Amino acid sequence: MRMKSFIAAFAIVGVARAFGVLHGQTSAVVTPSISDQTASAQPAALKLPVPSGPDGIGRVGYEWTDNARSDPYSADPKAHRALMVYIWYPAPRNAAGGAEPYLPGARQMDANPEARSHMTDEFGAHWPLIVSGAIKSHAIENAPVAKSQSLLPLVIFSHGAGGTGLEYTALIEDLVSHGYVVAAIEHTYMAAAVTFRNGTVVPAHHDAEPAGLTQQQRWQRMMDSVGHAIREGAEDQIFALNTLAELNKSGGPDFPLLGRLDLNRAAAMGHSAGGAFATGACQLDVRFHACVSLDGEMPPVAAFPQFNDSKGFQQPVMLLEVDHAHDRMPFSPAQFDDFRKKVEAQLNLCPAGSYDVLLKAPGLFHGSFSDYPLSAAKDARETEVAIHNLSLTQRYTRAFLDKYLKGEKEPLLDEASQTSEAEVKSYGH
Repeated sequence: MRMKSFIAAFAIVGVARAFGVLHGQTSAVVTPSISDQTASAQPAALKLPVPSGPDGIGRVGYEWTDNARSDPYSADPKAHRALMVYIWYPAPRNAAGGAEPYLPGARQMDANPEARSHMTDEFGAHWPLIVSGAIKSHAIENAPVAKSQSLLPLVIFSHGAGGTGLEYTALIEDLVSHGYVVAAIEHTYMAAAVTFRNGTVVPAHHDAEPAGLTQQQRWQRMMDSVGHAIREGAEDQIFALNTLAELNKSGGPDFPLLGRLDLNRAAAMGHSAGGAFATGACQLDVRFHACVSLDGEMPPVAAFPQFNDSKGFQQPVMLLEVDHAHDRMPFSPAQFDDFRKKVEAQLNLCPAGSYDVLLKAPGLFHGSFSDYPLSAAKDARETEVAIHNLSLTQRYTRAFLDKYLKGEKEPLLDEASQTSEAEVKSYGH
């Protein structure tokens, strides 16, 4: 499973591998379909923690096409970039209806050998349970929008390379239960697989590496591909913000949030490679009022991407990172020290009110922002640790967003005594 390895999920390495620039294209491994797997090999169905806020959860999926960008990987030369975006929104706590599936479109993915290979790699033994519908979200089908607030703050979320936004369900649902709308983008070709509304399944794309490249040429090719992928992901975030602004004003088929979004309170957020997408989007578009990178650094290069056509961050930024100082690294200690100096220099250039939060709780790793640690837990003790660490990441994420999208005082960030579980350092010029 990809989430097991921090190094494999590093933003820069993860993006490169997703686009096949480290090892070249690999052939898909065909794994048994759901009908071929035995119940005796399946673990207990994953149960997500109950969201901590007062609101219930609704969710709706949309397929959006950006006519300003072409799709270079489509068989149709006239095709444009298409995305699935899942919008999670506050609903009445006791809304009637059945719980939405954990991952819509899973059955179609399971019927596609290449997509099934990617999703089995991502979810392991839980994949058959996801396909069968045994694993549920807390979102209620066709739930009405909560009436507790007239306008709702918005968070646009990007997943890591080779993953899916739906595997961050616990994090997303917790935010939504506290009054946020979260639009989770499925980044086509970067995601493990995407199922569109008509049932079409698009697996992750891998470019084959040309033969005979030198080490320097391979590195440059990787850097070029990573730069392109980050720019594409950042533009996906901006396109999602544009589309939601239009829907908020004019509405659309089955859009439940007409006139309910507060576009003056919008944030970009992402994990791993998605953290680079979010921080890139913030530098390109000042409509994002806050920016959150969840372990989204790009070692050994930098903490945040930099674009020649941007002026840098104009909004506060939070880098919420796991302490990787003692992890095995694919580069030397000197390179890692140099990387940390680059991180510090970039943080010092961030606007006032920015933070670096270093999480140190036992058992934390790169995948701890997602549902993976819960699904991987083998006993009650591991489940307890996973839930504790997930709650820790949620509380710091929510504290930053509450401060800048809701105007609330946040002692967790501004009056916090340093603990064994987290170091909070403020930045800004």
